[in-house]
Amino acid sequence: MGFAALAVRHERRMQRHRQPGVTYAAVTLRRDGGWRRGNLFTEEGLRHQARAARLGMSAALAWAFALVTWVVIGL
Repeated sequence: MGFAALAVRHERRMQRHRQPGVTYAAVTLRRDGGWRRGNLFTEEGLRHQARAARLGMSAALAWAFALVTWVVIGL
């Protein structure tokens, strides 16, 4: 849960570093999610975006490992 919480934290911080005039909807409702878009985020926002992505992947891997472990031990 720690990785997921940190990923959400950096996602929220990323949103604080949008370029002037860019709305939350303009960033979030895009097909590409605003990934690595300097015209949407400042440099600080892009750093938070990269951290959120890494932590989100770590959370997914930890949950998958926990599920596999639970299934193996449960048998």
